[in-house]
Amino acid sequence: MFNRLWRYVSAALFASLVIGRAAHAITAEAAPITIPHGAIVERHPLKADYGLAEAGEQFHIRYSSIDGVGGIEAREDTGAVFLPKGPTPPGGWPVVVWAHGTVGIASACAPSLNVRSPRDIQYLDTWLSLGFAVVAPDYAGLGSPGLHHYLNARAEAYSVLDSLLAARSAFPLRNRVVLIGQSQGAHAAFAAAGYQPEYAPGVKVVATVLTGTPYFNAQTSAGTLFASQPDPGAPDPKIPYVMYMFLSAAERDPSLNPAKYFSPQALPVLNEARALCIDTLTDHATAAGLNAGNSVRPDIQKLLDSQTPSLRYPTLHVRHPVFIGMGSEDIDVPLIMQQAFAQDVTKAGTKTLVRIYKGLDHDATVNPSLRDSVPFILDLMATKKRARAQ
Repeated sequence: MFNRLWRYVSAALFASLVIGRAAHAITAEAAPITIPHGAIVERHPLKADYGLAEAGEQFHIRYSSIDGVGGIEAREDTGAVFLPKGPTPPGGWPVVVWAHGTVGIASACAPSLNVRSPRDIQYLDTWLSLGFAVVAPDYAGLGSPGLHHYLNARAEAYSVLDSLLAARSAFPLRNRVVLIGQSQGAHAAFAAAGYQPEYAPGVKVVATVLTGTPYFNAQTSAGTLFASQPDPGAPDPKIPYVMYMFLSAAERDPSLNPAKYFSPQALPVLNEARALCIDTLTDHATAAGLNAGNSVRPDIQKLLDSQTPSLRYPTLHVRHPVFIGMGSEDIDVPLIMQQAFAQDVTKAGTKTLVRIYKGLDHDATVNPSLRDSVPFILDLMATKKRARAQ
């Protein structure tokens, strides 16, 4: 009788535990509420070689975040914080959160572990010289464990927002924030703007500034992406991006067969892409003469379709103004894609300022756009300051 009773109690206890666990299972929607995130785990001075000339102090940080790919697990990410020269103003420094462009998907490609490009150094030094602190996340999987899931909107957004929350907890930063991104970083910055009201509701975003913005929706096609190449027979700089997207998808679904999506000519370069940062990978793809005609198979459209939900922004309507800059000669992110983004964001009710830079390509647009984005931001900051004074 005792044995029967014990079996009954044990079964009931087991059932209650299973039911209890199921009832309290973490969902992606509940994760930001139940999983701590946005706290500094470690900070130390950044290596001088990886720093910026206009920074008075610069730090490497590691901070808590949430895995945005699955949405239900805690993780730690890395980045850098740059403080301007001079005394800290009352209330702290206003903040630029810099979301970087494509660097690769391997951990060693993290910007905080490398010398930044002359283009980015000039750009970020400009904001520092204007009195903005710069918070520069690496993104999940860059500088931290695991593969970086390229262009996953939620993963980018969580990493960007948590870098800001962590930095504000450890450094004298004002709650006046500008989200800025270029290329993949524009994708990350606008994704962060969309997720911010729910994921980091206390953050006061003044504006978002974007250049070279990727945009994916139900109408996105591989044909449109590659149609911007002026010489279809020349190497196409977008091939490495497609390889990173495939490897990110294959990380979640190992059954994906690369030979179904890439030609024999492209496969040797694809096999290197997981470990190579973008400049080296582009060099290898260029040396192999890779372009859409000789590298990707028709099923690449199916891959794009399957990945589009994770690439899409959570919303096109954000509550603050957005600056959108694009180069007329951009082939890395086709101009037609960027124009569609600007049109749809404006149509959704977001206040926008759109500028096209004639004769400039993807990289060359970044610094010239400052002549429009800096006054745009300073005017907004001044307007908000006057409104608070009234």
